[in-house]
Amino acid sequence: MNVIKKNLDRLKYATSGILFALRTDYSYRTQAWSVLLVITIAVFFLQPLTQVEILFLSLAYTLILITELQNSSFEAALDHMHPDQHDNIGRSKDMAAGAVFSAGLFLVFVLIVITLT
Repeated sequence: MNVIKKNLDRLKYATSGILFALRTDYSYRTQAWSVLLVITIAVFFLQPLTQVEILFLSLAYTLILITELQNSSFEAALDHMHPDQHDNIGRSKDMAAGAVFSAGLFLVFVLIVITLT
């Protein structure tokens, strides 16, 4: 039973982190709603979608949310550790933002492939 409680506590912390990001992080909130809107529109206009297409759209959406969470937490930690502007810190933050952009490009690629097939 102790193992189950430990895992439920971990789930509580993870859920708390996502809810905190939704409440306080503009970028995460924007990604969550805008990408959901894009996928909803795509599903509406590209019907019928196969299971594989739905799977790839879900994967792309999830990748964007994961990378945005990582980017936001990384930026918050860097800002806390080094509040002054520094070129290397700025480059690190830019690379983290690039990960989110790359995930967004994957979503665009998936949408193009689905549209053309």
